[in-house]
Amino acid sequence: MQARLWDVDKDYPTIYNWCKEYTNPRWESVIPKEVLPKHGVMVIDKEPICASGLFIDDSSKLGFMWGLFSSPKVSKIKLFKAMILCVEEIKNQANKNNLSFVYTITGERALHKLYNDYVKMDICENNIYSYIMNLKPTKYKILDWIQN
Repeated sequence: MQARLWDVDKDYPTIYNWCKEYTNPRWESVIPKEVLPKHGVMVIDKEPICASGLFIDDSSKLGFMWGLFSSPKVSKIKLFKAMILCVEEIKNQANKNNLSFVYTITGERALHKLYNDYVKMDICENNIYSYIMNLKPTKYKILDWIQN
């Protein structure tokens, strides 16, 4: 198993397919390519297993890790190991870009456990709502890729 920097143009079809294959819940739409950051990590073991993006703003020391996308076909144990590697590589990217913090959010219990118990991230808030402002509602009619 190895991690590499992602290439949004090259890796988006994989993430797109994962979103289409996801069945719990089934999404009508998939995450748009143009919302993914240029920085990120893809973990592979013969086939891609999981990926995450890292938003970096040159004017801030805070990065935002967005998404921990994964193949729905991978076993839970293999996926767990890959996700730990993915988060560690996001941390490495953050350090290389001289960030002081990496912030993320999740509503998934399994990711909460991973972040809290295994990669030792500090919990910031435990009861939040997140919101999105759709500035192109005619283009993006369905936002189930980011909503419950």
